[in-house]
Amino acid sequence: MASASKIKEGLLHIIWDATYTPSDDFHGFHKVGQNTGKTGNPTQTQVNVSTLTDVVDSFILTCKTEGQQIVLEIEILSRIGKNHTKQIDLETILIHATKDREQQKMTLNQSKLTAMWDASIIFGCRRCITPIRCNYCGKENPLIFHILIDLTPNSVISSKNGTQHVLDHLLTLWNTKTLSDVTFNCQGKSIKAHTLILASGSPVLAAMFQLNLRENQEKVVEINDINPEVFEELLCYIYTGNFNSGRNVDAAELFVAADKYSVETLKEECALVLSRKLKVGNAAQYLVLSYDHYSPKLYEASIDFITKNAKAVCSRKDWMTIIKNYPEICFQVTQLMLSV
Repeated sequence: MASASKIKEGLLHIIWDATYTPSDDFHGFHKVGQNTGKTGNPTQTQVNVSTLTDVVDSFILTCKTEGQQIVLEIEILSRIGKNHTKQIDLETILIHATKDREQQKMTLNQSKLTAMWDASIIFGCRRCITPIRCNYCGKENPLIFHILIDLTPNSVISSKNGTQHVLDHLLTLWNTKTLSDVTFNCQGKSIKAHTLILASGSPVLAAMFQLNLRENQEKVVEINDINPEVFEELLCYIYTGNFNSGRNVDAAELFVAADKYSVETLKEECALVLSRKLKVGNAAQYLVLSYDHYSPKLYEASIDFITKNAKAVCSRKDWMTIIKNYPEICFQVTQLMLSV
């Protein structure tokens, strides 16, 4: 499913859900660094934009896997007549494509523009990379591209300004809730949102809205285990990519919520904030958080802090909880202390 919209004259925005099932001989659950060397079945769609611009008739979008890479290809057909198309001069067009908040500038490769993303996954289903079915959790996540196309990059319209224009519109949608189609009831507070935008930023929410679940049918979701302010911050981040919008939100709670809904970039930002706030009173808590919710950066920062402040941290009651419930962590810390 693909949709195209016109941001300004010469500037187009395409959203494409390219979810597909790879061939049976391709498996995406290998550890980082492994490469099957095989190619999954490609998905292709044609997006007609003849009503949006006089320059281009349509875009042919292709998504495929090559080894441990997800590849997006775009072929552009220009307008030279009512019923005729031909290849356009691709040197005059600038395209940026975004997947999972990772933006790539598409490069010219023969007659097509291409971009590539790493499809490797970390062991287990800590980070199930779309569109590959995880062998551990069994789910398939959507593969959604946001494509910003500047047909006149040398004019006053720039890709950067166009991107900001899109973000401004998304922020307006978040603030006004115009045409919202889902309601989250979060501990007595109702929060309205848009399923398509949320699905583009959270594989967990995308699965919820695509499967034949009660939440998808009724478009009402009960959230009982997350603070309303924290959940609003999570949704706002999906819309805008901005962290800490002014709400008084506990970064540790937001970190857990981001992990639950697989908003990986927000999770990483929260981990960075927490690592900067490490102290004797919270080091054990953050160490357990990083272990339970798989955050290597926060885990390493916590281990390093505890090793350097072992006497103060290990004399606290919360360290006894780690000894009892997480002996493997205690063993690693002990080894590091002995090696110092």
